[in-house]
Amino acid sequence: MPVFGWVFLLIVLGGIIVGSFVHKYRYRNMKLIYTSFGQENYFHVIAKLGADGVTYKVRIPGQAFGDRERPVMDNTQYDIYVKKADVHLAAKALRK
Repeated sequence: MPVFGWVFLLIVLGGIIVGSFVHKYRYRNMKLIYTSFGQENYFHVIAKLGADGVTYKVRIPGQAFGDRERPVMDNTQYDIYVKKADVHLAAKALRK
């Protein structure tokens, strides 16, 4: 393998490792409480959380570099996280 190939491979692997650490750090005090598919379901869930005053973060896995194109059938995955201390409040809000 030429030198360029090794350098490229090291950069890609380094990016994956750094991305993994960033994700762990960013969501260290958060718990995944819901995964929705499609905007309609997503807005329904966050409306319930917002109505009960539960703060949340949303992660869209697989969205690379601001890819905004949506197919006709929106099956975008939305991972919804809340603070670990608020898990019981979020569960109560989602049961309503």
